[in-house]
This record gives sequence, structure tokens and C-alpha cells, in this order.
Amino acid sequence: MNSIYVLVLGTAQDGGFPQVGCFKKCCKYIDKPRLVSSIAIVNKENNSCWLIDVTPDFKQQIELIKSFLSINFMPKINGIFLTHAHIGHYIGLVNLGTEVLNVKNVPVYAMPRMKFFLENNAPFSFLIKSNNIIVNKIVDGYLELLDSVFIKSFLVPHRNELSETVGYNIKSKYKSVIYIPDIDDWKLWENDILNVVRDNNIIFIDGTFYSSNELGHRDILKIPHPIITDSMKIFSVLDKKDAKKIFFTHLNHTNPILNKNSKERQFVLSEGYNILNDNQVFEI
Repeated sequence: MNSIYVLVLGTAQDGGFPQVGCFKKCCKYIDKPRLVSSIAIVNKENNSCWLIDVTPDFKQQIELIKSFLSINFMPKINGIFLTHAHIGHYIGLVNLGTEVLNVKNVPVYAMPRMKFFLENNAPFSFLIKSNNIIVNKIVDGYLELLDSVFIKSFLVPHRNELSETVGYNIKSKYKSVIYIPDIDDWKLWENDILNVVRDNNIIFIDGTFYSSNELGHRDILKIPHPIITDSMKIFSVLDKKDAKKIFFTHLNHTNPILNKNSKERQFVLSEGYNILNDNQVFEI
């Protein structure tokens, strides 16, 4: 029996869902709250995990892991892989310090600018000095997590004010998973997203916004993400078997596909795509 799983810890954009300060219908009449986007690679054999991103919802997400493992103690965090330096993706590191868990020597993997950012800004630099975390530069190629399970990072174009942005490929003997919660535009990426979908088994991708007009007073061009409707146009050439590999995640609180009764949600599903859910489990 396989003991390695990908557990979805959150599927909302950095502000979560509902989002603080929003009093519109999208956050007032919600079906179910969502935690900030993150996934875990979980080893059921020894109750341990690797995290991709550590979010403001770290506490609740550890509870999801405990529930999945059916344990009442803290799972071992074997390592943390960061995508970039936007707040929803790294701020949960503060829970590893003296005030909360006070762990020792947890490996954190980051690109060079992200590593520099952590090393030169408190409170993260204090975590390093206190040996709560050890920040490692992400290596080229695949890093072996355990026997026949590997992870590899790849650069993606995004607003890189403070760090690079990466996605991840998790590969086992049986499955290959792609995780890209943030990207500016598929056309700006050096890789062909269609080939990426065809060549892998499970695809978690940026679905932040459904349309370009959902933010109202804010200029969406200043916070670029691929619009779901535009992504679907690109993916329309895929076979049905490939389309069903795709799961939209990192959903902004304004995104109408969060509403289970919306026509937008029904359209996405009717076209053969998936909307990722918190606590969803994938055996790899």
C-alpha cells in the first residue's frame, strides 16, 4: 500500500476566504471558508510531512495534517519549500520560533533572493540565528525526499519585488504533480503549459481571478494573474483526459467560482476542469 500523499492545505489567495475588510456578497454569503494556498507531501508511514509554503493559516493547516494522519501530536516537518515572498506564502514561518513551536533545524528551501530576504529581515533572520530553521538554496534538478519521491523547482514569471517565484514538480514512481499557485501569464513562461499538462498527472495552477472585471476599483494589471477564462481558452485544445488533470487554486475572495451555485463555477466544471478544495487528498 502506498503511504505518500499530497494533502491540500489551502486554496485561497494570500488574504484567505473570506478576506478581512470585505463586506460584499462574495465574503458575506459563503459556502465554506478556505485557507491560504499551500500543499503538503505527507508520509503516513512515519507521520511526517514536507510543506510547500507556510501561510498565515499555519495553525489550522497543521490540524488538517494531524486529522489526515489520525494523530493527536505534532507531525514532524521534514522540510519546507517556498515559492516566493508574497505574504501568504512564507509568513507562517514565524510559528517555528521561540514564541510558538520552537523547533530546531527545520530545513527551508528557497531561491537565492528569497534566501537573502529571510537572512536579512527580522523576524526570519532571528529564526535562523536561533537555529529554528536552516535556509538552503534550492538546488538544480530533483531533490530526493525519500525513496523514489523527488521534488524540483522551476522559475515562473511573477511580480518579483522581493524574491524570485517558483513552482514545483513532485514526482514519485507512480505520479507527477505540478504546483503553480502564482504566475503572471502563461505566455510569458518559457515552458509551454500545454506540454506541462500533457506530460504530468496532476496540475494545480493559478486560478486567482475568473475575469478581469471582478476587482472593481483596483487595476488588475497591477496584480497580474492568468484569468481563468483566458486559461480555459488556452487549454481548449487539450484532450478531455488532459483537461481533467487541471485543478484551479489560489482563488481570490472575489472569484465567483467559490460560490457553489454560480454559473461561472458550473461553466468551469462543465468544461472538464476541476476546482481544488481544502483538505483534498491525492495519492502519489
